[in-house]
Amino acid sequence: MAKKIISYKLNEDGTIPDFVEDGGYLAKDANDTPNMVVLGVSKDGADVSGAVAEFADEASTVTYVETYLSDKTWVEPSGIEVTFIVADAVAELFAKLA
Repeated sequence: MAKKIISYKLNEDGTIPDFVEDGGYLAKDANDTPNMVVLGVSKDGADVSGAVAEFADEASTVTYVETYLSDKTWVEPSGIEVTFIVADAVAELFAKLA
């Protein structure tokens, strides 16, 4: 069995589900925290049937994330302009599978 990239909701009490090893990435905004959908990495071999979704590859994950989070640019206090690129963030998440 292997780790998987998944989206999941927090438990009713706001805690992370047991099947998540590393989570809290690329959150989909919600009106209240327990209903927030976030991406993460499942534990190796964990039953992820409680997850919202499982992603097979980076391309489908980028497509999903771009439905609610597109590339953003902001200026750091130092004056440096920073661009958030969804594909780069998803690639970093998939690198956690290694």
